[in-house]
Amino acid sequence: MPANNPHLAMPPDFTSERFRQAREQIIVNGGDHVTAADQLALIWTVNNDLEKQEWDCQVQQQQQAAADRERQEAEERERLQLEREREREAALQEEKKKYRHKHAPIPQDAVISSDPIIIPSPIAVRKLRKGDFVELYYFTNKGLRSVESSTRSADDDALALLQMGDGLHSFVPLAAAQAKGTITMDEDLSWEEFAEAAHRLATAMRENEWPEDRVDSHIKFWIALEGHPWRHGHCEISKHALLTYQARVRRKWHDTLATPHSFNIALINTTLLSQIRDELVHSAQVAQLESLKQWRNDSPSPSVSDFRLTFVWR
Repeated sequence: MPANNPHLAMPPDFTSERFRQAREQIIVNGGDHVTAADQLALIWTVNNDLEKQEWDCQVQQQQQAAADRERQEAEERERLQLEREREREAALQEEKKKYRHKHAPIPQDAVISSDPIIIPSPIAVRKLRKGDFVELYYFTNKGLRSVESSTRSADDDALALLQMGDGLHSFVPLAAAQAKGTITMDEDLSWEEFAEAAHRLATAMRENEWPEDRVDSHIKFWIALEGHPWRHGHCEISKHALLTYQARVRRKWHDTLATPHSFNIALINTTLLSQIRDELVHSAQVAQLESLKQWRNDSPSPSVSDFRLTFVWR
């Protein structure tokens, strides 16, 4: 490519003294200096035209290369912009998932309800979403009050190392670790607490999209226990047997799901219920005997009448 733009070049004066030698070489074959100067001018013009063509071609290539670079740079900028937007969107979605309360939509035309608002523990909600066993305690008045009085800002993903029943250690949600030991097990609930929790748990099952047949079977199960003759009798051990049956059978129902041992929880096993009552009666008798032994050790001179035992369990 010419160093300078040939379109701007001006032809030299070939009639000047500077080009005498060149003209004389042409004149050798005949002619004069004017003719020789014209021939030199023609040669220059032809070369200049070639240089113009070369120059124009090179300029066009450079312009095309510059346009290609600009297009590629624009595409790269657009790609980076889209990538940054995707990263921001992914980060936002992750934040929305992690901090659901922060980003939960708020209906602008809704007024707070005058009726009590049931807000279960996040632990209970997490278990319900997975279809796991949930203690009734979380839906009693006491359990709901404990949620209201505790902070709800804890990180749901935070883990704590906890020793399990088999002696092994396992990571569990921090909220579950903090709640361990503070809840009342199903068999230790009062009948009043049971009544508070059962219908609330059934509602929570539906809200967390449990299959309707499973919700219905639990409702029938609880109604059957509420309507059992022992529930309205005078024997406290028999009443406790119903609550213990509820606790054991409902947990066993969860443990046997998707196994050959799964069963319809709504069907009451009267044999098992009687076995549980006998077990509780025996435990009560043992406790009374232990109490008597302790009393004898602490008393210097017990009378014969003090050894009388009465077990009322029917």
